[in-house]
Amino acid sequence: MLHCCPKQQLPIDTIFSPVRYFLPHGYDYIVSNELLSADPQIIKDLDDMREKCKSAVPSNERNSNTEQRVRPKSSMSSSTTRASSASKSTTTTSCRPKSLKGTKLEKKKVEQKTLSKKKSNTNGNKYRQVSRLDTNGIDDVEETGIRLVEDEELDDEDSSKSDDDAEEDDDEEDEGSNKENLSSSSIPLPNGEEPIRDSVDLSRAYEQFFDETIDPIYMLRLKMVQTIIDPHTDSLLSRLFRNILPASLTPLTAQSRFSYWRMPSDLYFQTYSMLAKSTRSAYQFTKLAYPDTFNAVSYPRFEPMQKSDERSSRTTLLADIRRILYPPSIYNRTVYDFDTIVDNSTTTTLNNDDEQRCHRRSNADHLLFDSQFECGNLRKAIQITEEEYDLILRPDINTFRYHQWFYFEVSNMRPDITYRFNIINFEKLNSQFNAGMQPVMFSVCDALGGKPYWRRIGEKISYYKNTYGKKKKIYYTLTFNIRFAHANDICYIAYHYPYTYTTLMTDLVNWSNTYDRASIYFRQQVLCKTLSGNDCPLLTITSFYNQNDLYQNEKQTISLHERSYVILTARVHPGESNASWIMKGIIDYLLSDEPTARILRDRFIFKIIPMLNPDGVINGCQRCSLATKDLNRQWSSPNSTLFPTIYHAKGLIAYLSMCCSRPITVFCDFHGHSRQKNFFFYGNDPRLHFLGPAYDRSTITKLFPKLFADIQGFALQSCLFSMRKQKEGCARIVVWDEFKIDLAYTMEATYNGFDVGLYKGLQIQISTLQMIGHDFCRVLVKLVDQELKSADSILPIEELFVTNENYSQEKCAPHGDEKRRSSSTDSSSSSSSSSSLSSTDGGVH
Repeated sequence: MLHCCPKQQLPIDTIFSPVRYFLPHGYDYIVSNELLSADPQIIKDLDDMREKCKSAVPSNERNSNTEQRVRPKSSMSSSTTRASSASKSTTTTSCRPKSLKGTKLEKKKVEQKTLSKKKSNTNGNKYRQVSRLDTNGIDDVEETGIRLVEDEELDDEDSSKSDDDAEEDDDEEDEGSNKENLSSSSIPLPNGEEPIRDSVDLSRAYEQFFDETIDPIYMLRLKMVQTIIDPHTDSLLSRLFRNILPASLTPLTAQSRFSYWRMPSDLYFQTYSMLAKSTRSAYQFTKLAYPDTFNAVSYPRFEPMQKSDERSSRTTLLADIRRILYPPSIYNRTVYDFDTIVDNSTTTTLNNDDEQRCHRRSNADHLLFDSQFECGNLRKAIQITEEEYDLILRPDINTFRYHQWFYFEVSNMRPDITYRFNIINFEKLNSQFNAGMQPVMFSVCDALGGKPYWRRIGEKISYYKNTYGKKKKIYYTLTFNIRFAHANDICYIAYHYPYTYTTLMTDLVNWSNTYDRASIYFRQQVLCKTLSGNDCPLLTITSFYNQNDLYQNEKQTISLHERSYVILTARVHPGESNASWIMKGIIDYLLSDEPTARILRDRFIFKIIPMLNPDGVINGCQRCSLATKDLNRQWSSPNSTLFPTIYHAKGLIAYLSMCCSRPITVFCDFHGHSRQKNFFFYGNDPRLHFLGPAYDRSTITKLFPKLFADIQGFALQSCLFSMRKQKEGCARIVVWDEFKIDLAYTMEATYNGFDVGLYKGLQIQISTLQMIGHDFCRVLVKLVDQELKSADSILPIEELFVTNENYSQEKCAPHGDEKRRSSSTDSSSSSSSSSSLSSTDGGVH
């Protein structure tokens, strides 16, 4: 890691998000909490107002008003299954049950009250607290926001972990930014909503998503025709595709070793443009990004990683020092301000005119930037010199943190000039940009010349700590040089290969028009609506039972009503676009005519949620939804209003477990990892459970990753099996614990490249990511073979995998074993993986 560069005065006025999205009524305090914990001036203003209110109200009336105040109704029902008794003992001033560390907070309340005035005008408080106002002039939601800040600060337990342990799930931000409350009661439940859903409620809500278990085949064929697109757009697309498919589609056969259909660019553009009109965002878009509308792919040749060059890094830092010592040569001119542009935006029709703008010189004497399109993220561009620009990224919507994903347009460049770009507000301690990774760039001029490819670009890439932060907030700079090949080109630069929500909807149209309707059951449904009103698609893929098919044998002839389920989810973190490309490879493979794909369709019913966080993807966020929270920490007790996709995804699994008792063989959630190479798995080890060892559960979870040992790009040594307290709200632990799914995983894929196997030294590409999806399906077939083996023919689990010797087990909570036994008896054991797998080493201690 490089040392920090000298400080420079830049027009960085605020760290607030420039885009505010108003949450449903009753949850406004969540945004207030985020903003309040960022700006000390807001707390100072509240302190001044509080003093004025106290001086205006007599002391006797002040006490009577305090006794009459009651919590909002939304917080009265905030009890959960784990804290029902604790919620009864909380005072009326709290908006939610206290965290596990609430006793520490009580001990410090007296000290906090005496120091609140002194600490209110600072930005580095450990426990920032504003005492309750005693008048009706201030809404109660401000108080609830402060309570959330206290508990979130207390729950930051990850800051003391080693660098190796901090790699799991790639969510360990710097010490000041990772303040997520990981308890199940972090958000109160809506009014009247019960924390536990009974079987009647589940059947009423989710039976519609499992018609394949009830309806006859002729009715299923009729339902396959239904789409999730609105009727008007669907009619336009039907007219567009009529008499065209499949004649105009070209079978694409490449390294994937199977053929599937690919739409031509003009047809793809028309489809994408129609669907983009229905995409709802938190702010107004003014254009469609060219590479998204024309279905850009990665460069057809492999691109090696950049070799680290300490001399160039030293030169970069010296240049930073030089521009501080000689300030007259610095422009410090803001050439792009997203905040101002959004406020003055009047464009209502989305289109793309890059082909007309290409090669057209602007009157401006600097580069032109734009990010007001789907998935775009650039907040401000500041010209430092004629060839150097400092760039500032937007945080996630309604928050002031999580700066990593970037995607913007740059134009009006001159040829044969090396431009330097410095993105100055990254938050991660380290990055793969120091290990050979490069950003990706798409050139419109190259696309018009027949090369519509995303390419890895950038020279003299460095990632180092800077001094632009305040107090405990630390930022890091990513700097890289680009020499553009064409004059007045229009280029798009991104952190990784983008995959937008509209791209997913366009792929749905392509899949629904090109699969084999005679043998494949492919249905798309709307799982739920997001906060901003976008559809969350749910896909079902299996095969119709046809005993006359030649490729079937006795092992695969399983009735449609007797198959087990495989549940796959992706893109819960919006900035992890590589997860979407893997998911696209899986769906392409399952809908193909490959023999192994046919076996999988005959053996399993696939329930796929390809995008769990559409709102975050659309608005260019890195980690959170519009409700300011990490959705992968809300699985324990999801709020149906704020986190509808998680709430209903968990409801699907609960329905299979509690109502129809259908076995779930595999659950896998796909992610991207920004600080490791290759792809690998995170799983659960019952011996390392944060509540104590669960000896009654099988450790067969380590079998599935072992089957990837021969897959190129897979790193067995990077796999980690743990069940830490900090991760108790993530998907793989919740479905393992509550629904007894032994084979529950998180798959992590690198943004950078590989350091093992055939791809060693190469950066990852779109084709490689899709290939990982194909390999995932092929390994599932191996899992079918393992299911059919006897218990004696499977190797002992300790010989199959590397144990986590150096992983320290956390202290057991009081009465942890009793708590575990009670939870295990409440859940149905029928949704576990197949009995033959579970019986192999269930007694391993």
